[in-house]
Formats: sequence, structure tokens, C-alpha cells
Amino acid sequence: MAKPGKTMSPDISTSGDKRPPARILLVDDDAAVTDSLTSLLTLETDYEIIRCGSAPKAAQLLKETSVDLIITDFLMPEMNGLQLLAEAKRLHPEVPRILLTGYADKENAIRAINEVGLFQFVEKPWDNEHILLVIQNAITTKSLQETLTDRIRELDEVLLQRSRLQERDDFLREELRQARQLQQGMLPEALPSSNGLVTNAVYLPALDIGGDFYDAIQLADEQYALLVADATGHGIPAALCTAVLKFAFTQFSRRPVGATEIVRGMNKVLHHALPSGTFVAGAVAVVDPSAPSCTFVNAGLPHPYWVRRGTNTAEAVGAEGFMLGVLEDEMYEPAEEVTVSLQSGDMLLFYTDGLSEVENGGGEQFDTRRLHEVLCERMGDSCEEVCNALVQSSREFGRPDHTWDDVTILGIGLR
Repeated sequence: MAKPGKTMSPDISTSGDKRPPARILLVDDDAAVTDSLTSLLTLETDYEIIRCGSAPKAAQLLKETSVDLIITDFLMPEMNGLQLLAEAKRLHPEVPRILLTGYADKENAIRAINEVGLFQFVEKPWDNEHILLVIQNAITTKSLQETLTDRIRELDEVLLQRSRLQERDDFLREELRQARQLQQGMLPEALPSSNGLVTNAVYLPALDIGGDFYDAIQLADEQYALLVADATGHGIPAALCTAVLKFAFTQFSRRPVGATEIVRGMNKVLHHALPSGTFVAGAVAVVDPSAPSCTFVNAGLPHPYWVRRGTNTAEAVGAEGFMLGVLEDEMYEPAEEVTVSLQSGDMLLFYTDGLSEVENGGGEQFDTRRLHEVLCERMGDSCEEVCNALVQSSREFGRPDHTWDDVTILGIGLR
């Protein structure tokens, strides 16, 4: 007959889980019984057998060691089998318990099923194949229960980790929400307008917070300055730069300064304050409503567009300049100022490269050609209408899975 412990037991172990041979405790005051069972199990299985001729000694042993199965006689002096199994249940509730009984003890054996959670009772004299199968089933059941317990414990741990991750995710989302609120609070509540000059901006961060930024400050002599900026990267690191940008720009508020002086002063602050490897592309425009005109210095942004309703043209204004924060103040030289005189219906448009670099399914970019087409199509529209049309057109152009960068568009138009 095949050995239950070797070939008949199903493989209930997981990969890499090598369980030691099952340990069986045999308890009977009749040595002939324990000798017979020991011989059978030694011959047919690889189980480890522990023999004990006294129930009290077996109870003490269970306090000191663990076993995988208990087989005990019912009628024994000092402590009977039910009392032993009750103690075993208290000490090791997961260990299956088998009771050996004589024919006359069947009623007590049935009672034991309820009282001590008996796995099964076996009548004497037993059938060897039957008792081997009962023992095999008991040990297999225990192994399965242990495996199930391990899986439940692993699942509990996974769920706990998931709960912790969810809590952390909720915490980070709340942090991002507050950061977004703070960043939005740094943007101007309203953009200036005077003598028919109207300013409009669209700000679309790729994430909850972004590295793009725009602002407006009042200067001396009724003039005002506008800033459009794009810090390298996006998300939290880039967003932190916007706070520095805000400080660097607003230090010129109410002062009689031009675009060149503002750009030079901002570079000085940013070079010392920004983290290593972080730079800012930007443009500063000083608007004179009395002219009306706009004088700007480009510092790394794409060329702005001058939309001229009178000539029905939209042309890029070539204005090159080095990014802010790269060079020390003594080495940094702003680009030349460019002045644009605005006529009725004209508009000067600044934008960050998140707009022009939108890609479609063929790998083509929205670029300046398509931007130019939209500007020509919307000739004569308001700043707000043109800015919104650019956003809509870029979204229709881009592929569904395009990874968006921050997008900022700022237009200055004369009614």
C-alpha cells in the first residue's frame, strides 16, 4: 500500500515551502496499541511519531511542544481521552484530534465530536487502510487550513498596505489640493486693462500644480508689466519655482523700470534661489496704455506673435534671449528690447512651449504653422476668443494619449 505521508497526500505546499514531516502524538496506556500504530505509521509513512502512555504526561508535553495530530484512547486512568482532547483543544485548537474507542464507547465518542471538536473517532480494532486514510485526511486538512491561514494573513497584509497607501494617497491629494490653491492664489485675480488695451490669459497646468506662471504688476507712470514664465519640468519641483518667480517679479511693483531692468533683476534672484539644474524661460512685457505700445524682452520663450488686423497678418516677432537663472548676474545679458505699437484690432500673443509641442498620432507637433493658421482664422476676435481657440485647436490636434505639458497663453490686444 502507498504511504499516505509520501505519495497519497496532495501537494498543498506553495513554491519554496518545504514543510517538515508531520508530527503525530499517540496516547494510550496500552503499550500494544501504541506499538501497533507506531509500526504501521513507520512502515507506511514518513511521519514523526511521539508515543505517550499517560494522558497527564501527554497534556504536559502539549504545553512544551507542538504536534500536527493527536490520536488518543478514550479509557485511561487519571485522565480520559475526552479530558485530554479538551486540554489539547485549549492549547492547540488548530491541531486535529482523533479518538480511539471500543464498540461500547461509541456514545462517548459521538459526544466528543461536539464537546472537543473531534476530527473523527476510530473503533478498535481498526482497519489499517481506514486509519491510514483518516490520519492522512486529518493532516492534509490541517495543512490546508494552515495554507489558508497564511493566504488570509498575506491578504490582510496586502489590504492593510493598500489601506495605508490609500491614506497616503488621500493625504498627498489633499496636499496637492492645498498647493494648487496656494499656486492659484499667486496668479493675478484680474489682468489690467486701460485705454482700450485688454489682457487675457489661459493657464493649464499638466498636473494639479505646474511650473508655468504668469503675473501682472503696476509700474510707475500708469504703465504695467506682464510676465509669462515656464520653469523646467513640471509638478511639485517646478511649482515651487513659481513662488520664487512671484517674489522676483513683484519686487519691481510701482517702480519706474523697463523690461530689461526687470529681466536682469529677476535673473539675479533666480540664479541664487532656484535649485541646481532648474531654469526658467520667460518674457517680460511693459505696456504703455498711453502710446499704446508694448515693449518686451524675451528670455527663452517661443517667439511671440503679433496679430495685425489692419494688414490681416500674424507674424512671429524674432526676439531671442537666454533663460533666467542659468548665469550669474555679472555674466547675464538680457536680449534687446522689442517694441510693438498696437493699432485697433491688433494683439500681441505670448505662449509657453506646452502649446506648440502638442503631438498628434503621426508624431507631428502643433508647432508655429498651425498656431499661425488659427491666428489668421480668428483675425479680429478678442484676446479671450483667440486664446480659447488655440487651446481647443491644440486639443483637437493632439492624440488622445498625448502627455501634456503645462500650457500658458497670454494675449495683449487693443480694441
